[in-house]
Amino acid sequence: MFNYYVEGLAWLVRHADIDGIYMDDVTFGRDILKRMRRAMETVKPGCLIDLHSNTGFSKGPAIQYTEFFPYIDKVWFGEFFKYDRLSSTAFLTESSGIPFGLPGDMLQSGGNPWLGMTFGMTNRCQWNTEGVICNPRPIWKVWDEFGIEDADMAGFWEDCPVAEASDPSVKVTAFINDGCTLLAVGNFSDDEHEVTLTIDWESLGLDPAKAVLTAPEVDDFQPARTWNPGETITVAPRRGWMIYVR
Repeated sequence: MFNYYVEGLAWLVRHADIDGIYMDDVTFGRDILKRMRRAMETVKPGCLIDLHSNTGFSKGPAIQYTEFFPYIDKVWFGEFFKYDRLSSTAFLTESSGIPFGLPGDMLQSGGNPWLGMTFGMTNRCQWNTEGVICNPRPIWKVWDEFGIEDADMAGFWEDCPVAEASDPSVKVTAFINDGCTLLAVGNFSDDEHEVTLTIDWESLGLDPAKAVLTAPEVDDFQPARTWNPGETITVAPRRGWMIYVR
């Protein structure tokens, strides 16, 4: 049966010109996934393997599928996830894929775009979940205008040149380009917080005397707003900001 499956997959790549495969929870093991990867790469190098899972079969899909991670390209771990209740640690390790070198998307009820942004995550365009039709295009537009594909990502879990100094519930991830940095600020608590950001200006190559922090208007995400360096930023519960520093 597995031989038929793997050879059938190679046939589809060869004759139907597919670019990869989406897996929605699977029962086979690492050995079969390795064969799938090899079969697709032999026919068309660069094929993608996208893995989806929920919370129904284990303590968490990241634990269940750890041995798959070297052979897949993206994760979609989020069905039945309560994004408005996840801690920043759970978001990082159980949903994002980042600790394993993989990008990820959000799922259930469209996820939480503000908190997801601190991991570079959005939901999937036009996906219908719990009556929510996902539309990440406004966020993608900011990404495109900023040039996020060329940026270096420095998350709050590592050595980030922008730190939230006044409240540990608010996390900051920096996407760094020459002359401009895009900050993702997320409040992982149920309380509103007034915060100030500590910024390593030298690392960003910016002069604090001339710098301005600007939040662009983004539909269904945030209004336009401007702050001076050191000014207090109000972050609503389980919400956040995308802020240009330049």
